[in-house]
Amino acid sequence: MFVDYIDANQRIEQKGVVSLMNSQTARRPDNKRTPRSNKARRYTRQTARFEGKRDGKPIIWGWGGHLSHNQKIQFQRRITWAAAISIGLLIVVVLVGFWININVITPGLPITSVNGQQIPQSLYRKMVAFKAQSAQNQLNGPNGLTAQRDSLRKQVATEQQSITTTQKQIDSLNKQIKALPAGASAQRTALNKQLATANTQLTTEETKYATLNQQYANLNQNLLPQAQSNFNQSQVGNDSVNWLQDDELIREWLVTQPSSVQAAINPTASAIARAIKDFQANMPHSTSYASFLSKDNVSDADMQAMMTAKLRRDNIQHYLASQEKTPQYQVLARVMTIDTQAHAQKVLNQLQHGGDFGKLAKTNSSDAGTNTKGGSLGWMARGQYAQNYTAAVVENWMFDPRRTLNQLSPALLENGAYHIVQILSIDPAHAVDAITLQSLKDNALSNWILEQHALPTTKITPVDQNKLLDSMNMPPDLPLAASSGAPGSVPGQP
Repeated sequence: MFVDYIDANQRIEQKGVVSLMNSQTARRPDNKRTPRSNKARRYTRQTARFEGKRDGKPIIWGWGGHLSHNQKIQFQRRITWAAAISIGLLIVVVLVGFWININVITPGLPITSVNGQQIPQSLYRKMVAFKAQSAQNQLNGPNGLTAQRDSLRKQVATEQQSITTTQKQIDSLNKQIKALPAGASAQRTALNKQLATANTQLTTEETKYATLNQQYANLNQNLLPQAQSNFNQSQVGNDSVNWLQDDELIREWLVTQPSSVQAAINPTASAIARAIKDFQANMPHSTSYASFLSKDNVSDADMQAMMTAKLRRDNIQHYLASQEKTPQYQVLARVMTIDTQAHAQKVLNQLQHGGDFGKLAKTNSSDAGTNTKGGSLGWMARGQYAQNYTAAVVENWMFDPRRTLNQLSPALLENGAYHIVQILSIDPAHAVDAITLQSLKDNALSNWILEQHALPTTKITPVDQNKLLDSMNMPPDLPLAASSGAPGSVPGQP
């Protein structure tokens, strides 16, 4: 019964739907579809890529085919960053290496050495700066040669004016005396007295004028041009390296001396301070100590160290000069100079077998100053030979305390030639004439340096010529060559 009820309901519903459909009229849409164009359409084929899929293509040199696309991108990014960082680090390393080379390694390279003690470029550069500025001070400073020249020129002009005035006075007195009546008179006596005084004054003025004029001429024609010609890179560089070599020899020698000698030669702190003050005071008006330090890239401590070396040099000159006295130890010797070692050995063999030194010297020696005298050097104090021959190998042999009378030297190599020396006499207290003594005093240090160089224990390496004139070691205002100006003209001055 319940089933029959459901079927009846379903039939009723179906009838209702059919009735509803029949009651409505089907209608086409008003919008008609656009007719298709006859133009051929282009299609782009798109292929979806799976980023995690391996494509089998290598990245570099056949490698990388096993990686996926994402892995390749990551790998390429890492390589790019690594390359960029490496290049950056390389640039930094190069710059740091360049800085270290310029400021540490290169300055530390030796330009020469003395007995194994290296003299680095850094020290040489400081000495060049010091000596170049000292040369500038000597030329253009308030107390320099230029100022001295100008002052002398004014004094000469003033003295010339005084001479002219005095001469006019003398002429006037002579005229007045000539106009007086003949015979003695008080006025004549007074005028003659004035004339005598004027003549004395004129003589004094003329003497002073001659002295001043001579000083002016010497300074203007000799001292200034010489200082001017020395103001160049080559001269200042060679002087600087020589000073450093000499200072090393001085300090090594001082170690062997008593404390009293060391105290006399090593400068005190107060002496260094005074010298630096004078150095600053004599700088040209166009510069200052601070600008000099900045321009030459040196410090005040550097200049104090260089001033210490200068004062030590000055002090040892003073000390050695004070040791030159009369009388003193001297030797009487003769020498012959021969061109080759074989020739010298042949002559030496003849001497050792009774040959006459004087005769052999006349026929074999190339020293024109002594060969005509049989090789005689005369009596010599220590330093004379070194000064005369600019070498001291022969002198060091002659003044060795082990020398004996009539002793012959071996063939001694000096200045590119061979020398044979014979000792004729030795006097521990032989008089030295005044001129020779003064010369020994004036050249005491240079003679001593030559003697030190000639010692067999002294080993000085040749100066590196490339470093000597390297632009890094030269002050910016030090000219390459000497000035070609007229005598008396000064670089940097009108």
